[in-house]
Amino acid sequence: MNEESNVSSHIYGGLATIMRLLVVASIAVGILLLARIILLFFESLKTVPGYEQVVAITGSFIGPLKSVAPVKTPYEGIFDIAATGALLVALVLEFVFQSVQNYLEKQSVRAGTARPAGTSTAASGMPKIEDDLVKK
Repeated sequence: MNEESNVSSHIYGGLATIMRLLVVASIAVGILLLARIILLFFESLKTVPGYEQVVAITGSFIGPLKSVAPVKTPYEGIFDIAATGALLVALVLEFVFQSVQNYLEKQSVRAGTARPAGTSTAASGMPKIEDDLVKK
């Protein structure tokens, strides 16, 4: 029984680590998309080092939304609606990944602290203090 709970704890822990990496990746994509939105909004920012790289890298993330036409701004740039939509998707994915990660971490802790049969625990998973007091 204890070996099974140890294996379960490691599996949940490994999956939580994968989800943590997905959270970090979605945050990085969100930051890049936000940089793209800002850089394209102002035409004068075309001279910023890294402008072409940011636009090229984030171009693959807005692929499905490219059919949405950008809007001209009064600053001679464009407001990239496709990048804004992709940023919203990245934020929602980050929230979902974070929620799944938290669930998996809780399951890992629960599986790692499994108690032998006959040991009473409170709803929080901690031993009941009343049992210790009654025994004394």
